[in-house]
Amino acid sequence: MKLLTIFCSGSKVEEVRRLVDSHEVHGYTEIPEVLGSGETGRHLGTRAYPGTSAVILTAVGSDKAEELISSLDELARGCSPEEGIRVLVLPVERMI
Repeated sequence: MKLLTIFCSGSKVEEVRRLVDSHEVHGYTEIPEVLGSGETGRHLGTRAYPGTSAVILTAVGSDKAEELISSLDELARGCSPEEGIRVLVLPVERMI
């Protein structure tokens, strides 16, 4: 089992959500409007640094994780530099 932590621009969250749903991943947690800074610039929700990001977390089987990661990678390649998508993949040792 893998934990996918998906970071995306606020403008891409709906596309990411649809993609997750299309892979029949029905259990996830979404944290909307997170603030931060990275390769895509600062997203602080201010006039100087407009925009926000979102985080979607989901724990899925290893096979499903690979399928979803592949689709997310394809989506990310079509994004502009300001609309980056990043995915962290961590092993899940135990889920209660």
